[in-house]
Amino acid sequence: YEEDIGRRNAFLEALEDTLVRWPLEIKDRVKELCGNSGDILINRGERIYVESSYKYGDGSASALARSTGLIHLAQWQDSRDYYMLNLFRKPPTTMSPPRAMESSSFDKWSKPTHRTQQSDLGSQYPTIPTLPEWQHLWSSWDTLVLHIIPRRCLHDQPIDLRHPFIFYLGHVPAFADIHMAAAEILPLTEPQSYALWFERGIDPNIEDPSICHSHSEVPKEWPLLDDILAYRDRVRMRFTNWLDAYERGGRRAEADAARHVWMAFEHEALHFETLLYMVLQMKPGDIQPPIESSFAPLGGRQPRESWIRYSGGSDLVFGLAGDNESEMQGQLPSGHVFGWDNESPQIRISLEPFSIRSQPITNGEYLAFLQAISSESVDSLVPQSWISLDQEPALSSDYGVRTVVGTPSITTTEAAMWPVCVSQKQANAYAKWSGKRLPTEAEWIHASRTYHLARAQATGNRKAEFTECETIDGFLDLTNTGSMLQQPYDMFVPSDANIDLASWHPQPVAGDGATFIGSAWEWTSTPFYPHDGFKPSAMYPGYSADFFDSISDQDSTHYVVQGGSYATHRRLAHRQTFRNWYQRGYPYVLATFRLIE
Repeated sequence: YEEDIGRRNAFLEALEDTLVRWPLEIKDRVKELCGNSGDILINRGERIYVESSYKYGDGSASALARSTGLIHLAQWQDSRDYYMLNLFRKPPTTMSPPRAMESSSFDKWSKPTHRTQQSDLGSQYPTIPTLPEWQHLWSSWDTLVLHIIPRRCLHDQPIDLRHPFIFYLGHVPAFADIHMAAAEILPLTEPQSYALWFERGIDPNIEDPSICHSHSEVPKEWPLLDDILAYRDRVRMRFTNWLDAYERGGRRAEADAARHVWMAFEHEALHFETLLYMVLQMKPGDIQPPIESSFAPLGGRQPRESWIRYSGGSDLVFGLAGDNESEMQGQLPSGHVFGWDNESPQIRISLEPFSIRSQPITNGEYLAFLQAISSESVDSLVPQSWISLDQEPALSSDYGVRTVVGTPSITTTEAAMWPVCVSQKQANAYAKWSGKRLPTEAEWIHASRTYHLARAQATGNRKAEFTECETIDGFLDLTNTGSMLQQPYDMFVPSDANIDLASWHPQPVAGDGATFIGSAWEWTSTPFYPHDGFKPSAMYPGYSADFFDSISDQDSTHYVVQGGSYATHRRLAHRQTFRNWYQRGYPYVLATFRLIE
């Protein structure tokens, strides 16, 4: 057994000199197969190789899933605890290629102490997204805009507060080209007028649409689809050539150029999700499903409500360190992690003890809430993520959940167990009705990253201790792993988290344990304010600053969401410093909520 790489090598070894003679009845056949049927002398100590096999310990299934891009579904163990059988499935599509592991041994990746030593974030997520990452993202984007949305619907505008679909087909390559032109210090791709029309979209105030940030000039008529697609292809080739030269070592990565390329990548990943929630507001019959799908019948009650306790603490660190755009000059530092301007600088916050619900509120729970309250206030609280299945003018007796693969019933299918997608106003109404509240951004991040690390440490004899611990943060052994809580990436997000298009819809909440990442973003009670010491990005100064609310406002417009949905790229879902935000009354986004008591 080679312990350093977890490999077992099996042999037959001769304990004494041994002469092998073939039986007469098979000697001719041996000669026919092998060309020789003579006697074979095996000297003492000689070995006949049988096999080499890798042995995977408890927790290795998650590492295997991460390295292959598969989804870990289930695990069974024999009665003696000698062997485990693991079930994986291939996702129908993904936004990202599988990540290669550094070593043949996956077993050690279940040990937080080793992973701390080996947590070279640059090897997990290269600073500049690789060409295969871009190609996977482009493939997902094309599936959405050229298959799921029929061509006849590309000029539709299912959400009044957004441009029609056709705008986004030009916006994504135009934004990317603007940043590649800056990276190369070369002119824009032709036609350069596309940069004027497609650079920036609209996000008007939902309460007063006349209030809107600066945005691109809207042409009298959008360009033809084939012209936009030809432009898209020229921009993609420009990126392909740049990345190919960089990855072959022929192009030095200057920090500014690298940031432009990274910014274009995450911008496209974010707009995939924007376009998807717009698609969900189409008439279901107009959507062309990317895959055939079925939904399991509702088989039981809602999961038992459970709570996780945290002791909080003082001087807890949040945010991204070392990513000051104005101070980064020259060649890109090895292993650097880029973030948007609102992620920096790092800040320190103190938290009082709190208990947080282990799972988000489900569609079934939210429907019970609507049925329990006064009918006068129901209309404004029905989620836009639902569609009535019985055409009742008032509160429907049954709703379906909008997905690109169907509208499964909340009362008869697994959709009852999916996290409910609502606005922050609707989430607050439920919280008030239940006598609870939404978590702050800091509470949510502390709960998520601490739980993931604690669960990773709960191996062997510590499993029972983890299950029975009084507080999650009190369980942690921070001797070797405390620094992991401050890393930009959460390396312990479960491999089966419903992100990165692991499925084309939410998944049922877990009956045991806690789920923090996947299926839907999660609303917080924190207004979208800058960190102390915030500096707007010179490359994209309006990205955050145009949406910050004044701290003096009594009633903020934008609120922070954390986590990630089933359509969130895993780079974003794993980066625990990433901050997303939406208008509190915006009802279309893939965002759910959980409660604090």
